[in-house]
Amino acid sequence: MGASKCDAKWENRFKFMKLLIVILGIFGAHYASSSEYISVKADLDNGLLPVEAAKNAHNNKEQSQDVVQQLVDNNVDVIKAVQTVANEWSSCEDTYSSVRKGVQIAPDRADEVVAAIATMRGCSCNAQSFWARSRLENRLRPRVHRALVEISSSCSCASAGIEAAIEIVPNKAEDMIDAVLRAKNRADTTADSIGQIGKLPENKYWGENQVITKDNNLVRSVSTCKGDHNELDEFDPAVSWLNSNENESSDVFNYNKVLGQHKLICDEEQNDEANKEKQNETEEENNKLIISQYIEGQGNNQALELYNGTDKPIDLLSDNYQIEVYFHGYDFPGEIIQLKGLVEPNSTYIVADANAAADILSVTNQKVNGLIFKGADAVVLKSGLNSKPCQCAVATVAAAINNIDGKETEKEISETKKDFIQRIEQHYKNTNTQTTVVDSIGRILVNDEENETNQDLDHPIVVDKTLRRFDNTCSGDRIEMDEFIVDKQWTAYPVDDIQDSGNFSKQDCFTTRKDLLITEYVEGTDNNASIELFNGTARPINFDEEKYILEIYNDDDANPEQEIYLTGKVDANGVFVISNDEAAQELKQKSNQLSGSLLLQNTRAVVLKKVVLPAYQSCYADIAQWLTKSPKNGITYTLSPILDPGGGPQTDDDPRDGDDGGELASPN
Repeated sequence: MGASKCDAKWENRFKFMKLLIVILGIFGAHYASSSEYISVKADLDNGLLPVEAAKNAHNNKEQSQDVVQQLVDNNVDVIKAVQTVANEWSSCEDTYSSVRKGVQIAPDRADEVVAAIATMRGCSCNAQSFWARSRLENRLRPRVHRALVEISSSCSCASAGIEAAIEIVPNKAEDMIDAVLRAKNRADTTADSIGQIGKLPENKYWGENQVITKDNNLVRSVSTCKGDHNELDEFDPAVSWLNSNENESSDVFNYNKVLGQHKLICDEEQNDEANKEKQNETEEENNKLIISQYIEGQGNNQALELYNGTDKPIDLLSDNYQIEVYFHGYDFPGEIIQLKGLVEPNSTYIVADANAAADILSVTNQKVNGLIFKGADAVVLKSGLNSKPCQCAVATVAAAINNIDGKETEKEISETKKDFIQRIEQHYKNTNTQTTVVDSIGRILVNDEENETNQDLDHPIVVDKTLRRFDNTCSGDRIEMDEFIVDKQWTAYPVDDIQDSGNFSKQDCFTTRKDLLITEYVEGTDNNASIELFNGTARPINFDEEKYILEIYNDDDANPEQEIYLTGKVDANGVFVISNDEAAQELKQKSNQLSGSLLLQNTRAVVLKKVVLPAYQSCYADIAQWLTKSPKNGITYTLSPILDPGGGPQTDDDPRDGDDGGELASPN
């Protein structure tokens, strides 16, 4: 009996000692881990992925915005840095901080930053977060009749991102809104893929031995005639890829190793009707384009070669082809790249990072920022239109309007915000034809009896002059209500100088030109009015299929006095001239379209618009409809209780004034 008690006593002591050892081990491991941490740079130099370095920094209490800066300083692309940090820290305030830092570092890529945040899930920014910010920062008592914008869990990140970014670059609001719409309405059919989304490969790259996706160039097997249509399944590059350095006796493979060249040797299908029908359905479903070469070289030497193995040309924009890059195991994309160009039958199309080496860029069809797959990332080629309604359109615009003045507090709506709202209303104007602005010259002035400064700004674009665009202009002026400064992008010539009409000598752009641009404006005398357009979209445009409209604004009217629908065609890198049908014969001979409506001697602005793709019409329509009804000086966010059961109003209360404080709550 005594022995049993003694044994029990020692057993209890032994258990206590084991527990103590475990506790000390945990503390020791934590201390050792903490003491081993040096910096983000040290982790990256030791071979850790950016996501691993960010986790270490987070565990060691570094500030989110500081880690964004450190990642960028160590050659991590700013888009990957912002999305990685925002996803790792996850709090709403850290989402704001990481976006603001990223946009400060790269203001020209603000739209990409916001789009990368918009695709995320779980950034902890719900309606309660926005409502609290508005209440505490602005110290305003919300009113019952103020507009309520419901933010679903799928677009809170988008609203957070644009609200943070607009503090830094308010003049890029339209670009950021459009980027969010694209990010939330992505192409829906996978044509091909590399890697497996939602999974981080154990080796920090895909594959093994020589066929790996890290610091390597891979060429598609000559017998691979269809893309990998499932980006969620396990990925082994050896199944359909070869290392470009392999010694192959095949002449076709050696031909394919050269970037910009590709051939296929496809097995003949059996001739029975069932197999033919099945093959046709598969080809139709997957749109017949494959990734034929993958270059993941040192630094920015990132490129993809696409191959059209069919007997018909593929219009990448019309078929809405997009490249999605998924960073290090994430199941939401970090970069969404809209492809624009024409791929001829049995031809290749090269997409490369804009900072790639000269030998790559010399054969590149489309240069882009953000083609930054680094071994562990997944790349997905998609196409097709997603017709689902845009859930985030209204909330995104509301976030932009709320934050256009930054953190300044004013009882009355500021002139800056008024001007911004007018631009947004004009840009997403709710007409029978949904359009978006492509380019503009001059300035639209909306009549505002309270704003007498318009009188000083109300003057024609130019008087007795011809204007020609700088040849290094790479994108259009999409903000048609901002101040127009001639010297910024234009050179003035005599009034009837038309000798260079029909020509535009472009300089190379850092990234591929995306727009149809206004490149010459001839005010003209005796009806010698003309406008020259340059097609920088890298593909031919048929104006009878893709609707473009020239709007001519006179005086300070909000509505155009003339609308000219373009007809005919313009080749890639080609020029298109529209002239008055009573112009001089020399000018008419240079023209592609004549219009009696083209009179420019009293013109305040010319705006080039494009009818938007069907997939986006619902988004633009939602924005336009909401803008016509909404009060403009402040928008209260609310979240349906079913989407926010923990922090929002209780289900048996008015969702505008629940237990946690709603629209009726006092800010005090």
